[in-house]
Amino acid sequence: MRETVLLFNIKDKKRAQELQMICMSLRIRVRLIKREEYFQTVGVLAGMKEASETDRIYEGEELADEMMVFAGVTGSHLDQILFMMRKKGMKRIDYKAVLTDTNSQWTVPELFKELEKEHAAMHQL
Repeated sequence: MRETVLLFNIKDKKRAQELQMICMSLRIRVRLIKREEYFQTVGVLAGMKEASETDRIYEGEELADEMMVFAGVTGSHLDQILFMMRKKGMKRIDYKAVLTDTNSQWTVPELFKELEKEHAAMHQL
């Protein structure tokens, strides 16, 4: 699988372009995921060949916040992306995940819900 960053619910077009430029400078593919695609598994959206697509179209609410998923991105590239985002003074994306065997089988709302739980737990400390 090619290194890919999936972006969800990025409403600021300029910010989305900045994220795309950062990733493109590292030769990392970027996909801006549309709300209608949220019933696909994260693995399908990342381009995993063994993942199965669904015909279902998501018509529910938009995610409560922005989300970013790193699929097949090396550790050094991940560090570089986050460093460049900070260096440019870009607003943080609180809901970030690395694609795993487990979450690759989840739909977008399922992953977001899990990240919300983790985020809440981390900020209660």
